Amino acid sequence: MTEISLTTLTDELRAEAVADGALRASRVLKGEGRLRQVAIVLLPGGELPEHGNPGEARLIVMSGSVRFIEAATEVTHALTAGDYFVVPDALHSVEADAESLLLLSFAPVQ
Repeated sequence: MTEISLTTLTDELRAEAVADGALRASRVLKGEGRLRQVAIVLLPGGELPEHGNPGEARLIVMSGSVRFIEAATEVTHALTAGDYFVVPDALHSVEADAESLLLLSFAPVQ
């Protein structure tokens, strides 16, 4: 797969999130090799519970707005559409203030 419509993908993930009642859904775009990428849709109030960093990671907010919360310090980063964020190597969570499409790119620790 070399071309993906983010509009279509967002619609599909939104439908999955609503059907599951989880307020979130994701799809692996690239799951092998050094670079991995995952598209994530969070509906308002949806969250990614506290988790660690799988390796060097970057988060791009394609649409919407989220809060990235560092667990140890409770520092909160308000991220909105168009933001590029270097994910710190620490436990964190993400909470959606509005429906959001996130693109997570990471290189797992080998």
